[in-house]
Amino acid sequence: MAYSLLNILINVIYFGGAWYAGNRAWASAVAKHELDERTAELAAERERTAAQAVTLERVRIARELHDVVAHHVSLMGVQAGAARRVIDRDPAQATASLGVVEDSARTAVEELRRMLGTLRADDAGGPSDGPDSAPSTAGLGRLPELVDAVRTAGHAADLVVVGDERPVPPTVGAVAFRIAQEAVTNVLKHAGPTARADVRLRYLDDGIEVEVADDGHGERAVRRASGSGLGHVGMRERVAAVGGRVEIGPRARGGYLVRAWLPTT
Repeated sequence: MAYSLLNILINVIYFGGAWYAGNRAWASAVAKHELDERTAELAAERERTAAQAVTLERVRIARELHDVVAHHVSLMGVQAGAARRVIDRDPAQATASLGVVEDSARTAVEELRRMLGTLRADDAGGPSDGPDSAPSTAGLGRLPELVDAVRTAGHAADLVVVGDERPVPPTVGAVAFRIAQEAVTNVLKHAGPTARADVRLRYLDDGIEVEVADDGHGERAVRRASGSGLGHVGMRERVAAVGGRVEIGPRARGGYLVRAWLPTT
């Protein structure tokens, strides 16, 4: 009896120990497998995040390039055409128009150089302000400069500021300026040679509102469908990036309207 009990106890201890060791080894193998899978998932997620960051950066740069090139080249084209038409009968006006062309070209080159410098810094692992950071000096303080450029191009233009001026976040200011710049560029390109551009900046309790409207000369200023539409897409993307709202379209009494509300809080 004692011998049988001893054998049973020895077998229980032996096989129980073997089962415990095997179970621990299996649990460790499962945990290692899950850890390997999680590590692979994290690596894939890092790659996807990096690819998304690159895509967002490319979109941001494309928007900046479109804004800079479209505005300044359009202004240069208008001024060059004006200079060509009046160079014989009004040399002074032609000289002024060519001066605007020179200034626009210089500004465009400076902004392009600034963007290229930002790209080199990003490639070298330098600091970055995020996918929606603005590498240019765009801001609300440049709105008078934008309106003056429209006047120099031969169009009537006016800037109205409503409300008490106050500092706004740099990103919001840059978005507001770029929207006004794109809208003004569309006026120069599509609204007709004598269209008027009205730029309004409103300071509201919870944000700012930038508005650009033109008279459009009624049916004579029908928007051409030859554009790429990237300007409207860029404006909507910029506004969405800061959580704002934008209204783009023709006005009931003629002309075109771009109005964007941008939060400041």
